[in-house]
Amino acid sequence: MPDHCTILNSFHMTEVFFRCTLLTDIVLNSKLATEGNMTTLNYIPGSNFLGIVAAGMYKSLKPAEAYSLFHSNHVSFGDAVISDGNRCSYQIPFNLMMAKGNETIGNHEVYLSHLLNEKNIPKDINGFELQLKQKRNGYFDSDGNLMPRIKKTFALKSAQDANERRSKEGAMFGFESLKKSQQFIFSIRFNDLTLKERVIDCLIGTRRVGKSKTAEFGQVNIEQITEAVKTVSLTENEDFTLVYAQSNCCFLNEYGQSTFQPNFKQLGLENGEVDFAKSQIRTYSYSPWNGTRNTTNSQRDCIAAGSVYYVKGKSKSGINIVGEYQSEGLGRVIVNPAFLHSENGSIKTTFFKAKTNTTATRTYSQPTTALGKFLLANQEAKKNELEISEAIQKAVSDSSTELKRISPSQWGGIRAYATNERHIDKLYKTLFDKQVGFLMHGVADEKYWGKQRGKFRIEFEAIFRNHYKYGTQFIAKYAAEMAKQSQKLQKEKEAQNVS
Repeated sequence: MPDHCTILNSFHMTEVFFRCTLLTDIVLNSKLATEGNMTTLNYIPGSNFLGIVAAGMYKSLKPAEAYSLFHSNHVSFGDAVISDGNRCSYQIPFNLMMAKGNETIGNHEVYLSHLLNEKNIPKDINGFELQLKQKRNGYFDSDGNLMPRIKKTFALKSAQDANERRSKEGAMFGFESLKKSQQFIFSIRFNDLTLKERVIDCLIGTRRVGKSKTAEFGQVNIEQITEAVKTVSLTENEDFTLVYAQSNCCFLNEYGQSTFQPNFKQLGLENGEVDFAKSQIRTYSYSPWNGTRNTTNSQRDCIAAGSVYYVKGKSKSGINIVGEYQSEGLGRVIVNPAFLHSENGSIKTTFFKAKTNTTATRTYSQPTTALGKFLLANQEAKKNELEISEAIQKAVSDSSTELKRISPSQWGGIRAYATNERHIDKLYKTLFDKQVGFLMHGVADEKYWGKQRGKFRIEFEAIFRNHYKYGTQFIAKYAAEMAKQSQKLQKEKEAQNVS
């Protein structure tokens, strides 16, 4: 099958930027499901802007013009992403790794997964290997500043019974929406400039996008941005090439079927071999709705925006849009972006910065009265208790199902040791010491924590180390919660056996 998309993209493209301001909440369901609470996308797909132009221009165009504008990939309507002013933003790349519990990007060290191996795993101040977690959410600008969190709202609705003139029985539903007043930026790339001005005139102004456009949702204002928007800089690596998916990407193999394993040519490179072991890829499937035909188009299997392909060897590329469905904004990539670069052999990137809060803060003097000191100590104790509770809930949620299946009696034993021990260092020795540790010998070792199940002990030990600062109180409460999880799983298993 000829790689026609790559050939078309070798031409110079003119890019025009727009700002999209939400005048009302807008609904952009992430799935086509019609049951259950529906979540919204974090961006506005380019197909919405293509649809606005198609609705306004398609019937007045000649067949050749319509084909060039909407079907040939000569014009690409990009996705609108969150903005803070006139800067474009980018999805956090999936090859960023951070220590569990310290996942606020910009405030803690950020590691690049393609540079990590068994010999250079970072360690904490106690000399233990960090348990790293993939960073998946958020946007940043070309200077590494994190963008504001995308604001969303939730609405509960009901279908109407026309005959009874009231809410229909059993027809309640809820959906999430992007909150009004936020600003998004998108661009249109033109290979064919003949219809450029008509497209811009058709697009700008007050328009409607998303679902429930005829109700209270979907109103936006689109305006062209005349000033230049700074784009991310590029770097070069000696032994490899990184391809970052700026938008969702869809690839077809030689048989015309969707594939998540494109070759170097499909990624727009001159040479190389894709190393999927060092790549960080997430997938996303959807079926776009065709309003004219009032039905869905065929399902598209895409590489999600933020994915990073690792290609062995140094390779150049003048192409920044690849794959299929480019007219709807799919396939935009950046080769060797600066935010994935690490200098001097380091495994870390220092590109990302937390947004500084310039709001003035009031300072209070320390209380001097006995009552004031008592209230302050009480406040600090509650604050610490809340912080520990949140850490426990997160640790339980992140724990594997296999770890949760460890028997309640084992978790009860761990809780007893943690309750009776005041010092976290001594508790660590009580549980994990090779000679006398509770989890390292006897029935506990043979039946639950040793041999093939050794990985569960490693997981629990990592959780223990990552929450050292909370002391024995954290371990006692965590063990109690895990015992509840174990009992819950046992009851579910018994119910399945009975049925």
